[in-house]
Amino acid sequence: MRKEEFETNSEDGVILRGNLLIPEQPKAIIQFNCGTATKKEFYLPFLTYLAKHNYLCCLWNYRGSEKNDDLKNSAYTFIDYGTKDMPAIKAYLERQFPGLPLLFIGHSAGGQQIGFIRDLSNVKGNINIAVSSGYYPNMPFGYRMKAYFFFYVFSPISVLLNGFVKAKPYGIMENLPKKVVFQWRDWLEKEDYFFNEKFYGVTVPTGHFKNFQFPIHVIYSTDDTISNAKNTKAFWQNVSSEKAITFRALSPEEFGLKKIDHFGYFKTRMKDKLWTDIVKLLDDLIRG
Repeated sequence: MRKEEFETNSEDGVILRGNLLIPEQPKAIIQFNCGTATKKEFYLPFLTYLAKHNYLCCLWNYRGSEKNDDLKNSAYTFIDYGTKDMPAIKAYLERQFPGLPLLFIGHSAGGQQIGFIRDLSNVKGNINIAVSSGYYPNMPFGYRMKAYFFFYVFSPISVLLNGFVKAKPYGIMENLPKKVVFQWRDWLEKEDYFFNEKFYGVTVPTGHFKNFQFPIHVIYSTDDTISNAKNTKAFWQNVSSEKAITFRALSPEEFGLKKIDHFGYFKTRMKDKLWTDIVKLLDDLIRG
């Protein structure tokens, strides 16, 4: 397996960068779409595991996520991730590796926005991990208060002082452009997220959410503060596919853990259990 850096342009000229993990004999491409404001290297052990099972893995950053990006003057929005960035990465991978089937794995927002990609041809399937709405009242009370503080106190003050949400120095998440955070906040106020009539078909394109043509697997944990059973249902009841949409609820106890929460799926302690199962799912998807 070799690791390569790459860059490509989105349709509006934004440069997107990432890494490719390329096995000697790849059997399919995995476009991995990260969660919001999550450092991409966090997912590297998981994708290295998949690459060792002969999946060519692409790990990349959304616009506004590079170290030297000018966030203060950024006009980037949250929906740009799905309407502009994800399509650009897909097109790049298909140009570079023609003939290989394509699979999506998305974490959190990385799975929410796949339906905004206009061209979903050549996609054999999709695995979504902790992909749900993020409706505050469906979260545990303590975490709900933290979320309210971040979106309604910390972020507005940070934007006022810095011109963007300067979250990284405080260990909250990576820094974000203001319009990304404020659009995200608007969606989170509705239980059905961007499917709410205020957004869907109005400020948000209808996309492919009602007519996906490939199998979709949804994995969530019962102790996930964000993507719990209620928020998972709230999102996926708005999605349909010509193929099956399956759900798997994990519990920390079945893995001998105290917690999984929103990021534990990608910790190396999951390697011999969850990751093994994901490889089997991927193998099934490319077999059709």
